Amino acid sequence: MAALRIRTPAEYLQLLWVRRYYVLVPFIIVTAALGYAVRKLPDIYESTTVIIVDPPKVSSAYVQPVNQIDLNSRLSTIQKQVTSRTELQRIIGRFGLYQEMARRNAPIELVIEEMLRHITVKPFSASAGVYAFSISFRGTDPRTVRDVTAELAARFIDANSDETRRQVYTTIDQLEGRINEVKGELEKIESARAGYLVRNPDALPGQEQNMIGQMNSLGMIRQSQQSSIDTLRSQTATNEQLLTTLKTQDSEMPDVPVSAGQTEGQLRSRRADLESQLKQLLTTYTEKNPEVIKVRVQIESINKEMDDLRNRIEQDRQARRSARRGNSQISGMEIRIAADKRDLIRKEAELEQTNRQYAELQSRLRSTPLLATEATRIERDYTTLRKRYEDLLAMRDNAKFSARVINDFSGETFRMSDPAGLPEVPASPNRRALYPLSLFIGLLSGLIAAAAFEVRALMTIRDARDVAHYAKLPLLAAVPRISTPQERRWQPVMATAKILAVIILISAAIPALYQAIRLSGVLSMVAGDN
Repeated sequence: MAALRIRTPAEYLQLLWVRRYYVLVPFIIVTAALGYAVRKLPDIYESTTVIIVDPPKVSSAYVQPVNQIDLNSRLSTIQKQVTSRTELQRIIGRFGLYQEMARRNAPIELVIEEMLRHITVKPFSASAGVYAFSISFRGTDPRTVRDVTAELAARFIDANSDETRRQVYTTIDQLEGRINEVKGELEKIESARAGYLVRNPDALPGQEQNMIGQMNSLGMIRQSQQSSIDTLRSQTATNEQLLTTLKTQDSEMPDVPVSAGQTEGQLRSRRADLESQLKQLLTTYTEKNPEVIKVRVQIESINKEMDDLRNRIEQDRQARRSARRGNSQISGMEIRIAADKRDLIRKEAELEQTNRQYAELQSRLRSTPLLATEATRIERDYTTLRKRYEDLLAMRDNAKFSARVINDFSGETFRMSDPAGLPEVPASPNRRALYPLSLFIGLLSGLIAAAAFEVRALMTIRDARDVAHYAKLPLLAAVPRISTPQERRWQPVMATAKILAVIILISAAIPALYQAIRLSGVLSMVAGDN
């Protein structure tokens, strides 16, 4: 069997050109997915603070000076203390770190491990007897990174003390927790106290005396109103009696003359006789009988006389009444009585309103002791809780003062030389390096894909040189590819279908590859998100 023919670089370039789409498609997919993944990588900010170890403030005869070995050992001990599970849980809860992991209900152990990966403590080599170390923290929010770094530095400084100081700071932490708890209770009782006083203003101190004063004033007003009403009623009754007397005197003159009444009585009697006579005639004669007609004419004549008499009587009565209404003394008295009655109604309404106000004040005054008792209880609870809160604040201040005293007279102390600053430029990812790396990986993927498709073809006979090498015979003739007319008609369609298939493949593969890269976390590790 002949050995594999060694091809020239030009042949390899030609093979690469033939398989250019096998290179281009993976290159586009991998480069686009990696580039988008790099773009979507979160900006990681890093804040660093430098802490210097100050020598003791007392003689070295009493306190052993620090050296590099002691510093490394102490840093290791303090770091274990500061980065313990309990301490980191407090920091995570205080600054709201790793909310995404919390939303995924990740175990707290994984959250602690993630935070430990983002904390770096590095001691510096001693120069001229100066010992120092740096504390760094990485995160996505620059302000949070700065605050967490400052908190870690403060905890390192706090942890650098003897057992007494640790006890003092433990007391401070306990007091802080108790202060926050009491503060929450105090805010609740303040809200309840304010709401109760808004709903029950009568429970305010001094409100009972105020209501008693209002009731006394209303009592005097009510007494004055009642006296005025009684006077007005008496005056109205007197005027009504006087009006009745005047009307009685005026009504002694009869409305109808006696003679007119006698005449009307005579006419009624005559009409009754004629009607009786008519009934008797009708029993014997018909309506057309002269006697019947004569009697009817007489009855109608009497009715007409009676109507005329009534009209004259009514006209005479109206004239007499008009003359009676012309009495100015009676009219004036009626107007005065009507005005007095209107005033009486108005004053009675005012008295009724005053009585309602007085009754309302009485009802409120009766409920005031219960409201005042509840308000006193709330005020007592508020005062007690306020006193407890102030006592806790005083105890915390005393504990902090004790901690400062202990710090001033202890051995080596940690002093913050370079406070944690607000990072402005992300520490990672380095996109300037990752974008070219994405291009390189995409190109490499395309080359590997093309090589995978072409490796089997390298073992086949492709041209005259392969024939001469493997068959040891010269190439006599080469038959070109022969296509039928139908195949030639289908060639543009197949080319278009291949292009569409490639476009669909690229459109589907880029998001899928991006999700795979994101879920694997490989890019985050390459980007240096430690």
